[in-house]
Amino acid sequence: MTDPSYSDDKRAKRYSDMLYAVADYGIPRRCPCGGQIVIQICNTQAYIGKKYFICKDIEKERWDEAIAEETEMLKKKVESHERRIRSLNSMENCIKILEEDEKNNAAEIDEIKYFLKNRYPNDFY
Repeated sequence: MTDPSYSDDKRAKRYSDMLYAVADYGIPRRCPCGGQIVIQICNTQAYIGKKYFICKDIEKERWDEAIAEETEMLKKKVESHERRIRSLNSMENCIKILEEDEKNNAAEIDEIKYFLKNRYPNDFY
C-alpha cells in the first residue's frame, strides 16, 4: 500500500515540471488539469489584441493571472526559506561559540588538574 500523499506528490511534480517547461520551451499545449490550452484575444478597449492563454476546460481563466498567482506563492516560499536560512546561520554562529567555550573550558580543567597534581601529589585526580 502506498502513502496517500504519494499521488499528491506526483501531481505536484508533474505541475512543477510543466512550469519549468513553460520557462524553457514556451506555452505548453496542455493545462496542469489536463485540458487543452487555447489562445483568446481580448476585445476590451484597454487591451484590444492582447493574447491570453487559457485552459479550454476552465472558463475565462487568464494565463497571466495564474502565473501572477503562482509567482506570489513562490515569492512567499522564497521569503520563508530566506528567514529559515538566516536563523540557521545564527544557530551556526552559536554552535561555533559553544565549541570555542568547550575548548577553553577543557584547557582550564587541564590547568587545574596540573596544579592539583603538583600541589597534592599523593591524592588521586
